[in-house]
Amino acid sequence: MSLLAPLYILGALAVAAPVIFHLIRRQVKQRTPLSTMMFLPNTQPKLSRRSRLENLPLLLLRALALLLLALAFSRPFLRNSATTDVDAASRRIVVMVDTSASMRRGDLWNQAIEQLRDVTSTLQPGDSLAIVTFDSQPRLRLGFDAAAEMSVESRRTAGDPIFSSEQPTWNSTDLGAALRFVADLSTGDERTQGTTEAVEVSAAGTGDEATAVQAGSAVETQVVLISDMQAGTSLDALQGIAWPKRLPVEVRSVIAKEKTNAWLTLPAQQEEIVGAAPRESASERDDRQFRLRVSNAQQSQRSQFRLAWIDPSKPIDAKAGLTVEVPPGQSRIVRVEQPPTGATAIELFGDDQDFDNKRYYASEPPRDQTLMFVGNDIAEPRDSLFYYLQRLSLDTPKRRVSIRLMADSVPASIDAGDVPMLIVSGEINDEAAETYKQYVQSGGSLLYVVPSASGNDVGQKSLRRLTRSQEWTIGEAEVKDYTMLSQIDFSHPLFAPFADPKFNDFSKIRFWTHRSFVQRPDGWDVLASFEGGSPAILERLESEPTSNKTGRIWLLAVGWQPLESQLALSTKFIPLIFGMFDASDNNPNSGIQTSLHPGTAVSALVGTDQKLPEVYQLSTEAAKTADEVAGKLIEASIIDQPGVYQLVSDGRQEKIAINIAESESQTDPIGSDELERMGVVVGKAIAPVDAAIGERQLRDVELESQQRIWRWLLIGVLGLLAVETLVGGWIGRQRRPATSS
Repeated sequence: MSLLAPLYILGALAVAAPVIFHLIRRQVKQRTPLSTMMFLPNTQPKLSRRSRLENLPLLLLRALALLLLALAFSRPFLRNSATTDVDAASRRIVVMVDTSASMRRGDLWNQAIEQLRDVTSTLQPGDSLAIVTFDSQPRLRLGFDAAAEMSVESRRTAGDPIFSSEQPTWNSTDLGAALRFVADLSTGDERTQGTTEAVEVSAAGTGDEATAVQAGSAVETQVVLISDMQAGTSLDALQGIAWPKRLPVEVRSVIAKEKTNAWLTLPAQQEEIVGAAPRESASERDDRQFRLRVSNAQQSQRSQFRLAWIDPSKPIDAKAGLTVEVPPGQSRIVRVEQPPTGATAIELFGDDQDFDNKRYYASEPPRDQTLMFVGNDIAEPRDSLFYYLQRLSLDTPKRRVSIRLMADSVPASIDAGDVPMLIVSGEINDEAAETYKQYVQSGGSLLYVVPSASGNDVGQKSLRRLTRSQEWTIGEAEVKDYTMLSQIDFSHPLFAPFADPKFNDFSKIRFWTHRSFVQRPDGWDVLASFEGGSPAILERLESEPTSNKTGRIWLLAVGWQPLESQLALSTKFIPLIFGMFDASDNNPNSGIQTSLHPGTAVSALVGTDQKLPEVYQLSTEAAKTADEVAGKLIEASIIDQPGVYQLVSDGRQEKIAINIAESESQTDPIGSDELERMGVVVGKAIAPVDAAIGERQLRDVELESQQRIWRWLLIGVLGLLAVETLVGGWIGRQRRPATSS
């Protein structure tokens, strides 16, 4: 038997009171002398040192009643064999280990492994374990089910086989997504919403331990977060979710001894704004300086650094480079010389942390491409389409575009790679139509500016030849004064740049005349219409069944020259033609983002309808010399290291630079209050003994409330008091002297 309130048992000491009362003898307080006693001898009574208890049955009843009353107030209960084992109180512990690029600083990784061992070394036989690593996404490395099959000794060293040969990745940190994944994992079954990796551990659990894991009536889950808690981590995924109140997170921060960290940021584009009319010469480009931003962490203890271009084929000159001064917590824009031939990165020297000091730069000569215009070059600018077209610049850092006029004849074949876009005006004969068909099916894009239909059917016949369809009927629209564009499809990539309310106003562009598509075949998408509902821009995609390339045909129902509209004089003309050329560029890597980070999938480097390129390493962070990586083909589907890579697809080559995310360089630590602000319950892990004692106390309260032995004890007390009353009355009657009749 156990007692829920054992201090009340001290009330049993009250049993001494009846004993004392029974030992007290009644003494004669007043004597009355009698005259007849004077003749008798005066004899003193014999005195005895012993006190005798009188009325023992009555004493026993009273003492037993007091004992039962004290026992009732101590709330006794009976334990069973299923609840006597303290180890039956089990916990589920989820350990989160940060493996992002910022964990490469100093000895942070070793600190993290030691923290993991410290957590797992306290596991009890009834505890279960899960290990989750995270960078830009969470990965379940050891689940509860796998841990339940391991012996307690294996669980206490579960991190060793997982991290024995592992180092932090080069990826960014998304702590919010990792915490959200762990919350789902802890509050339900093992839902593998992240990447799950099986870990083979050569240890099997015993049947007794497996039973102990399942024996706990209440399983507490504790999350232990091991991270450097750097300021660049993302917590956005925690917005909009309710964190479980009974899921505390213990934050175990690892701290770098060296505080100084500076990093570089390359601007997204080093060229002039695209679409500008003047072009700079090669000598002007060589003289132009290279701009970049140098930032210094808030806790840095130094402010002077050096910048130098790095060529993997040459040794690093420790004295070369540009010296810059950046106070802690600030940034500076600096200008350095253009990268020399062979340079693949610019490196910063002078801080304590070198994991983010290199910024790779993929430099290669821009590719020469052509926009071909097929039509007549009218001398009068007001009537000429080519006059306004040739004044555009479609150059980017990756291409140099020349605008070429073909007035007399059309080549028998046109390479869609060299000529991504073809603009045609005027009449199209059968021979030219066949050339255009092959060009579009090979991936090229053709814009046909439909000529005026006043008194002729040139445009109608040309469209029928171009599209191989006789369903076209074209007429000249009747426009009173002017008309404007309406019903523009801003969801289409061509008009998506204008979707912002600051740029979507086309009401200032007036059209004096336009063609009307009275009848047209199916399969054409309307991208924009005039006020009357007549299509202004039509589009159709075409592809060859035996090829994975897709071309397109655009139809423009009006010219951009001032004779027909104000389009060429508006601010919308340059981005519209530029967008058409970008969509037409058949270079599979022309749309690659300028800011690529480790973890980029190779499939993300090309369009969904394009063949995956081969990826070759040219320079990486792990390589010591250029010979170690030059020309090495990457077999993996994900690029996981910073460096310069070359993509090869269909004979075309493109260099890309992979750099760690700038957020990883923001190494100033944040406190756990940032997690609390997002609703996360932050608390220290519960000690195993305390958890077991707490759970046993809860079980004791539940057992006592179910058994309620105290009620029967109180009934016994009442019964004893009733018997005591009867016995006391009987004894009193026996002592009463008999009266004579």
